Amino acid sequence: TTGCRWADMPIQYGSKSTAHLRFSELQQKGTWKKILSKLIKSAHKQGKMDLRNISIDSSSIPAKKGVMK
Repeated sequence: TTGCRWADMPIQYGSKSTAHLRFSELQQKGTWKKILSKLIKSAHKQGKMDLRNISIDSSSIPAKKGVMK
């Protein structure tokens, strides 16, 4: 899921189905990852990002059943 309520999109962005389709296409092509990567590199290069403290949202990591060995 994207966390976006497509039904709440402003009308100027077109229909919710079109917006979701475009979002999915960009996601499948890896466009969002490329944008994020370039933004992170740019911010770090400009001294606007401290990479010593990194946090990962655990909701994006699947939990496996059973005990880790």
